[in-house]
Amino acid sequence: MRTLHQMKPMRRNGTAFLLLLVFAPGAPAFQPDPSVLRRLFEEALQRREHQYGMADARTARAARDLGLFLKEQGEVDDARGPLGEALRIDGEALGQTAETTLEDAAELAAVSSPGDAEPLWQRAAGSKNASLAARALSALGELRENAGDRASATELYRRALAKEEAAGGPASARVAIRLNSLALAMGPEQGIPLLTRALEIDRRVWGDRHPETATTETNLSGLLLAAGRTAESVRMGRLALTTFEATLGNDHPRTAAAASNLADALRVDGDRSGAERLYRRALEIDQRAFGPKHPETLTDVRNLADFLREIGRTAEADQLERR
Repeated sequence: MRTLHQMKPMRRNGTAFLLLLVFAPGAPAFQPDPSVLRRLFEEALQRREHQYGMADARTARAARDLGLFLKEQGEVDDARGPLGEALRIDGEALGQTAETTLEDAAELAAVSSPGDAEPLWQRAAGSKNASLAARALSALGELRENAGDRASATELYRRALAKEEAAGGPASARVAIRLNSLALAMGPEQGIPLLTRALEIDRRVWGDRHPETATTETNLSGLLLAAGRTAESVRMGRLALTTFEATLGNDHPRTAAAASNLADALRVDGDRSGAERLYRRALEIDQRAFGPKHPETLTDVRNLADFLREIGRTAEADQLERR
């Protein structure tokens, strides 16, 4: 089963440095070159350093804005420097337990290796800001889960859920995110009711046809299959796949994940042709999106090869894996 994480918007802390683009009436909109934007963020930081020095919270804000931009562009190695600088400055200027400092710690943790990230997330988890604490606790839960400590992960996800409910009420979109994480750590018996609740929230907040809703449907489909509720799993999986196709397109990696999960359900349901078609479709999408050696692509190869062996097409499975 391939689980999906909810898509999270980039967090912006403090007063962001705004880039105002002026268009003539009727002129077509355009996307600025990321290298141009990066230079503008870097120049803004240099101006703040010159005006206010290297120990002023306004300089930290400019460093944070640059780091967050780089993070959003996927340049996480480059993002660590300015985000670390923002954390250092704010810690000295505002105090180590100030909310802005702890937000800086969370942003740096998000682009750091697991070993470096854990103490930063632990700092952020102590924030009086319930939403920030929830984010940090959930990130710590993911680290523990990846390390194989499911019991600790589950407890951290529980705490994250409680914090999120305190921050935004029991029916916020972020509560649905925390419910997904907790449900997948707990397994089918306890997880299905949690995902059912999350799905109700997503449908109320986002509507029936939205990627967030489809993400929860995909995860619920997987747990229903694990619980032996195959027909329900197939139905939920079809809903998710249809929504991803309609909202993200036929070639999106989330469409691939939904196709692969639905293939698992159809395989158990006895629909061999349907399962093979969807396993192949997931492989084609991920191969185009990520390349032949990416972990997602290799997972697709293993899934299809296992299925082919199961139905007696061993030579074809061997050829697929050799390729």
